[in-house]
Amino acid sequence: MIDFITVFAIIASIFMGISIGASAVPPAFGPVTSSGSIGILKSALLAGIAACLGAIIQGGRVTATVGSGMIFGEIQTLQALSILTVASLLVIISVLTKYPMPTAFTIVGSVIGSAFSFGHEIRWSTIQRIVGYWAVVPILAVISAYSISSLLKKYVSKEESKKPVQYLTLLMGLFVAFTAGANSVGKAVGPLMGMSFQLRLLLALGGVSILVGAWILSPKIIDAVSFEYSNIGPRRSVSALGTSAILAQIGVFLGVPISFSQAIIASTVGSGLVVGRSGVGKKKIAFTSAAWVSAIFVAIGLTYALGNALQYIVG
Repeated sequence: MIDFITVFAIIASIFMGISIGASAVPPAFGPVTSSGSIGILKSALLAGIAACLGAIIQGGRVTATVGSGMIFGEIQTLQALSILTVASLLVIISVLTKYPMPTAFTIVGSVIGSAFSFGHEIRWSTIQRIVGYWAVVPILAVISAYSISSLLKKYVSKEESKKPVQYLTLLMGLFVAFTAGANSVGKAVGPLMGMSFQLRLLLALGGVSILVGAWILSPKIIDAVSFEYSNIGPRRSVSALGTSAILAQIGVFLGVPISFSQAIIASTVGSGLVVGRSGVGKKKIAFTSAAWVSAIFVAIGLTYALGNALQYIVG
């Protein structure tokens, strides 16, 4: 039975990686697409490749936080299965409904819920640090993106700089996708750290899974971020991507799993505000924000229930 549980946990991890690739990585290329730099399908493939490289090269710190930093003791195999099953299902639902689900919210909520059902003590100091950064991200993103976009609008000619700015947007999109992979891979493979797998192997597994998800399933989310939240041009795309990259890299450095979709969408909104409130999809943003807040509590409840059910079935 234990061997089957391990196999199912690995499958759930792969599914979570695919879900992340479909939901968390695409916002990095939303501004690239809306700026006219590249098409949606090519964006999906390039974003996936960049995210895969980021996961393998720079994903270790966040993976350690998810795997052992939020609770005392190692995550059990059955526990990892419950965490990854709930988190990935919530994220894939968001892909199908075109509302980018914050993977950080779902995975942290799932870890907390599993701790209750499997009897682990929670490291509340770590949870407070993570949630504190989550609260700061959208505020900093909107302010920074608005400020940078305003300066670009004032000093950079739209007509004369269109092509150079589009190329710069594409390069920044690649870097942002790289950072998204680095910050997100731990959400897929962190719960498997208690199974004695080598870290590099886990990062490679997560990176490839994210690549597959971004390539095959992400066009819907790229389209949503490009045209439904805030339709922005090349100059504002640069400010949105630059702001998001900085915030996500801080998260990687701190080992904090952040909601990358939250950062990029808030940056996109801040850039869109330069042309007035009409450049922002207010209803879409309000609905998404409510869904994000509820996601962590839903993840806690579902993982607690699934963890108890799995323990009853196995034991």
